[in-house]
Amino acid sequence: MKALRSTIFVLDGSVAVTGAFISARDMARALRGEADVILIMPDAARIAEKDLADFAAVHRLPIRPLRRSLSEVALYLPNLVRATWQLRRLMEGHPNAALLVNDFYLIQGPLLRGLRHRGSILTWVRIDPVAFGRMGRIWLSLSARQSDSIVAVSRHIQGLLPAGMASCLLYDPISEEFLADALPRATGTREFVFLGNYIEGKGQDVALEAFARLLPDVPEARLRFHGGDMGLDRNRAYRRALEAQAVSLGIADEVTFGEFAAEPRVVLAGAFAALNLSRSESFSRTVLEASACGLPLIATRSGGPAEIIVDGETGLMIPVGDVTACVAAMRALCDDPDFAAKIGIAGRTRVMQTFSPETFRRCLSALIFERN
Repeated sequence: MKALRSTIFVLDGSVAVTGAFISARDMARALRGEADVILIMPDAARIAEKDLADFAAVHRLPIRPLRRSLSEVALYLPNLVRATWQLRRLMEGHPNAALLVNDFYLIQGPLLRGLRHRGSILTWVRIDPVAFGRMGRIWLSLSARQSDSIVAVSRHIQGLLPAGMASCLLYDPISEEFLADALPRATGTREFVFLGNYIEGKGQDVALEAFARLLPDVPEARLRFHGGDMGLDRNRAYRRALEAQAVSLGIADEVTFGEFAAEPRVVLAGAFAALNLSRSESFSRTVLEASACGLPLIATRSGGPAEIIVDGETGLMIPVGDVTACVAAMRALCDDPDFAAKIGIAGRTRVMQTFSPETFRRCLSALIFERN
């Protein structure tokens, strides 16, 4: 029998509005009417109050990332203990509440089990665990032992888990804001939009090189980036390098570098097509959102996007880092705008059928409430 839990806690490590945070917010929306969802977030997070409105309550704890230096390790360990203890104190009044850990590196969740938390713990895997090296394997192993379920955000991620580690698949949904009618079709423009934070490996450099090769044949084409730096110096440096690359390629007048898009649907409006050229993607919310807007997509075979896009039907898939293939795909869309419109419409249809909030709500509710 379905046992309603009145309170559910979501532990999230986002310090800005990222895909992981949006996924946590979508959990709160999905569980609306079934439970009060309380967000546990880092005290260093810079997320506006309006973005936290879907949560019944928000608590900030000293959650710190582990970085590769002795000084950072020295800070990480005591804050890990403090955050875990404070989390235990917060949940004392809800001894049977479920805890949804929004990524496996947040080991405050599994450590809570050692403090005799009796409620279920469900841990998501959103990031390639291989990227964390040995420490990632330790975190993942601890999470698997102490969690009631390991939840993978894509089959790609499931394939990266250690052999024999049980997991369930749960795709993130498209957010409610994207359920409105598809955006008006772009007419007479050839503007490509690239949504993604300025992080090395996201592929903005590949997009610039491909666009420079396309421009002589399609002089009306334009390229627009939107992304944030997440407050990190290395990301700011990467954006400056991209801006310098545009100048050196002679395309600075045709390229726009925008800030983080708080409302992706707004910045996608009027675009001709979208690009996502990452080296590796666990899933890809930006691919999901562009498809939901009815835009044709060019994306790399980098993991998760291949589970959203049907190549040649709802978008065009290219190899990672292949500038020549990217140019060919951009040219194919520009040369045949009817084809571009057709795959954009097909992409929206697929997203609404496969990644709907209702499908997510039903699956998430079953995962949490039907365990007993």
